[in-house]
Amino acid sequence: MNQYFYHIIVPNENTVRVRKLSPQLADKGRSTGKLNLAKINDKIREIIKVPTNLTGGKITKVGEALFEALFDSQLREDFLAYYQEVVKKQQQILAVILEINEVAMPEVVAYPWELMCLPQKYNQGEIYLATDRKLNFYRCRYQLEESEKLSININEGEKLKIALVVSKPTVDSQLSNVEYQEVQQYLKRVDSQQEQVEFLPVMDGLNFYDIVERLEANKPDIFHFIGHGQLVDKEGEDVGQVALVNEFGEADWKDARMFGQLFSGHTPKIVVLQACETGKQSETNAFSSVAFRLMLQGIPVVVAMQYKVSNQTAISFVKEFYSKIIEGNSVEMAVQKARFKLGIENGYDKRDFAIPVVYMNALDGYLFLKESKYKFSNEKKNSFLNLTDAQKIKLREEMERVLSEDKLRTIFIEYEEKFGSNFYNQISGDNYRTRLADLIKELKNQQLVYDFITIVRYKYPNFAQDL
Repeated sequence: MNQYFYHIIVPNENTVRVRKLSPQLADKGRSTGKLNLAKINDKIREIIKVPTNLTGGKITKVGEALFEALFDSQLREDFLAYYQEVVKKQQQILAVILEINEVAMPEVVAYPWELMCLPQKYNQGEIYLATDRKLNFYRCRYQLEESEKLSININEGEKLKIALVVSKPTVDSQLSNVEYQEVQQYLKRVDSQQEQVEFLPVMDGLNFYDIVERLEANKPDIFHFIGHGQLVDKEGEDVGQVALVNEFGEADWKDARMFGQLFSGHTPKIVVLQACETGKQSETNAFSSVAFRLMLQGIPVVVAMQYKVSNQTAISFVKEFYSKIIEGNSVEMAVQKARFKLGIENGYDKRDFAIPVVYMNALDGYLFLKESKYKFSNEKKNSFLNLTDAQKIKLREEMERVLSEDKLRTIFIEYEEKFGSNFYNQISGDNYRTRLADLIKELKNQQLVYDFITIVRYKYPNFAQDL
């Protein structure tokens, strides 16, 4: 699928500008509206100010108020028309980019825009901007020049290197509850199944200097931090902090500016901060948050959490995030789909779906070049060219066990560029079992069996392990 763009720019407290762009970045039109901050009234601000208030119907109220503030009547009609054209008619992806003047309006930047949803009174259906599977919602720096945007593509022949850094202050019982084993095991499994991925040895309990040394030596593409973060008042100013560990196992709190020095020797393509409030903005200084400080440091993509987040919610998010990246999705699409998963798992009466925030300084969000993301070794592919009858039966049984027909159709739709359009619709058979047999035959004829199995394993790791 191609991605179109709806780029929202907020330069001041009165104006909203929009640029609509094609996948080739050709201008598709411009619009202007009025920022209406009055929609975010005292009651809404009180809810936002205390995150524990964000429950039940209050989440929808805040989301609708944020939408009404950003989209006046003219821009609302403009957005919905573009949404209908791109998403509904053309069946393409629409990226919604939010760019706010952080110097002039830090309090506006600090609003939880990931909660935005189309007000129900317009009778246009449910559209949550941060979870709609045909949208990609992300933030970017104000007035970032094209020349400053960085590529995150992995060079052909090189591996995607992932570094997992765990900070677990053992002395402080309140900070020692850091769960990372499930993420670690997941990334190990990805490493063993995906040739283009290298999961580096876990950095557990290293001090600041040792982490810097390890980053310079290993040069990871993704830096994934699991630990604790907070936004605290320090001498009258909100400051983002992250807890590292000193030699005594005590928390070594580093403010946003100092934490950015971790990357003074090596700059990863992506930083994932699996830590509370690392994406939360100060209402008085947008540059005080950990995520935004890393953007200033030149990190192309930062994924962070804007509220306190449970271990299980964070784990669910990052596993889906990595799954989608490795499938070949862009980073922003991976975040969008992972947020959607949180919405489905935990419901929209909880704020979990809006906790992850993604900031983009990148030219595009693709780690793997589109033409190479499905390349596999010839040795492995060749092993599936001549399936025995027993292997065909085993594969069909595995497909019946793991995949409903709807799930199977979805796979062929998502990977249309690999299998071609309407691949599954051309498969014949009176029932699901006979269609599976015909599907396996067609996959074999087109030498796509290994590709199919590999793609399914990304979603369902235990699929067809005996083949």
